[in-house]
Amino acid sequence: MQPPTTPPAVATGGARSSSVVALTPRRVLNLDNSRQPLSRGTPLEAALAATADDVCARKTYALPASSDSAPQNALQHSLAHRIRVERDYSTGDARQFSLKLPDALAGRIDDQRFMQFVGHINELLAKAEGATVRNVLEGCLAFATLYLSTLVIKPHFKKTVDDISRYVYRENNALFRPAGFLVIDPKQTAYMFIEIISL
Repeated sequence: MQPPTTPPAVATGGARSSSVVALTPRRVLNLDNSRQPLSRGTPLEAALAATADDVCARKTYALPASSDSAPQNALQHSLAHRIRVERDYSTGDARQFSLKLPDALAGRIDDQRFMQFVGHINELLAKAEGATVRNVLEGCLAFATLYLSTLVIKPHFKKTVDDISRYVYRENNALFRPAGFLVIDPKQTAYMFIEIISL
């Protein structure tokens, strides 16, 4: 009789029955060594080694073999070619990004243009979150109407966030794409950092 193709996740028994651990649908280890001998030391060592092999196999995301220039592991590629511009907390908790040019961009992006880019984003964020009369009145109106006014009137913060998205798009086409980079809209990272991808 053939063993089942999909074994149970974990089946343990008493002292007389065998313990079976299912690592994947393709691999079953018999931990009591009664039916098939394991090639690696003790049964526990074999189970741990097989589990480690399985976990590593599950976490690799290989690209198709048809692409000649593609790296073997897309996850390593994506992490290795991402550059972050971190938040600057020297002025407090305000959403401001560091003006320092990352080392990976040095020589490929002009330092002054990069500082202008990040500085303009910082200015727009300060304008969006500032305690201006307009922001206070919008907040009061939204509260008084149970936030139904935001369905009719677009809040100043959302307008400014849309301005930042348009600015990043323009600068991607003018500055970053010609140098082989792409800036991800900071809205997608909740303004925790600015992410730049190498193309």
